[in-house]
Amino acid sequence: MIGLTMRRKIIMAVTVGLTCLAMASCKGNDGKEETGANANGDEIGYEVIEWENDPTIGKVQAGYYKRVGIVKNGETYEEMLELRDVEKKGYLVVYADGTAVFELDGEKTKYVYDKLNLYLSDDTEKTNGIPYVYVGGRLVVNDGTTITQYLMLSEEELAAYLKSDEER
Repeated sequence: MIGLTMRRKIIMAVTVGLTCLAMASCKGNDGKEETGANANGDEIGYEVIEWENDPTIGKVQAGYYKRVGIVKNGETYEEMLELRDVEKKGYLVVYADGTAVFELDGEKTKYVYDKLNLYLSDDTEKTNGIPYVYVGGRLVVNDGTTITQYLMLSEEELAAYLKSDEER
């Protein structure tokens, strides 16, 4: 009779062996279709995501965004409490022409952007870029002092925002 520890070792070895076989049957990561097996052992195929061409990743998409959070690098507890008053205020409108406007309490700050950075509109040389990461409708901006997160507005939120904008 095989002991419990020996059984675990055998199961682990079989699992590792099957994993290696499954990985060896896949094509390389060259952007082509890869294959694998589902739980029934049937072969399945799927496309490898080409990150640079995926519209949900990379360059920020035109649209309306609400600020959902802001964190100051190395902030104290008191600073965190102060930021809570403003962290969910403000809207960022990103236009397809490479410009953007952040609005907070009636004040607007204008930007231009490329695939990697936001720039204040008066930074014509584009020397002081503010790096951002865009993933699936979420925009995270790190200006060196704070990290701000924006989320694309839902259709209902957009309608409410546009209605309030008309009333102003």
